[in-house]
Amino acid sequence: MKKILINILKLAVIALCFALIARKISLRDIAARLAGASLPLVGAAWLTILLEPMVMAFKWNILLREKGINLGVRRLIRIIFASNFLSVTLPTSLGADALRLLMVRGAQQSLTHAAGSLMADRILGSLAIVTLSLLGLVLVGRDALDGRLQASILIVALLVIGGTVFLVSPLPVRWVPRLRRWAAPRTGARTPAAALRWLCKALDKAEAIHDSLRSFGAHRARLAQVFLLNFSAQGLRVLQIGLLFCAVRHPVPWTQAAAFVPMIVMLTLLPISYFGLGVKENAFFYFFGRAGVPNPICLAVSLITYPLILGAMLPGAVFVLLDVLRRPAATPLPGRQ
Repeated sequence: MKKILINILKLAVIALCFALIARKISLRDIAARLAGASLPLVGAAWLTILLEPMVMAFKWNILLREKGINLGVRRLIRIIFASNFLSVTLPTSLGADALRLLMVRGAQQSLTHAAGSLMADRILGSLAIVTLSLLGLVLVGRDALDGRLQASILIVALLVIGGTVFLVSPLPVRWVPRLRRWAAPRTGARTPAAALRWLCKALDKAEAIHDSLRSFGAHRARLAQVFLLNFSAQGLRVLQIGLLFCAVRHPVPWTQAAAFVPMIVMLTLLPISYFGLGVKENAFFYFFGRAGVPNPICLAVSLITYPLILGAMLPGAVFVLLDVLRRPAATPLPGRQ
């Protein structure tokens, strides 16, 4: 019931977002922009999307190796492409990150350290997002943007920095020992004994993952490397959107793209929609539209990203198929030979 309610709420958000879009733009304008898009530039933007999983594999490999997990970059590239594909095609609520952790665990590696390294990567990625956006804001200049855009970028940056400080502090798990002491004596009770045992195990796992995350503080040089790779990954996204604006014959200043694209990426990560549908389009309107880009141009660029992202998942389908073909056939049960 809960899953159904969440799906309904997400569909409602998408419907509301596109209802707002329909009030601003006609389909004829969008069709004209899409029909006139430059295919070579669209193809170049697609190549930048293909490069992202490779960058992610390099930075995740750095963090995993600090925990003694040596899967190698090539193996991680396969895992990342495959998880991206399966997160879209499987009838499950598991996201790409959860599937990656399961795949690492399936390779007989520590789930705790894999989760801690992935959390560290996500935190550094968020910091790279706000750093690039703030840098773009400085390069654009305060006089070139209205106060609301500047305030929006600064507020998001402060929230990310504050969230990072909280996550790497002892605060997230400070309540765990108290809750464990409360639950432990009750595990023998008749009613929710199984649930309480599961809760105790979940608390132990959460504390272990948080300890794994915090231990990266002793490896600052590695963290700096991963931060720079995350910064490069965000640079690829800025390049991708800049190329798409050029493809629809309306180039935007690269400094604007650097300031706005990371903010749009951050908003589409909110779990209130499917694949950022509707949220991404209105974020384009808010940032680029307020900077003077016509709404039909903003919507055309946003819509082009979806088939490109789906197309970049095709290598994942190939890797999944190869894994299935290489898997040994199940041994027949006795009496069924």
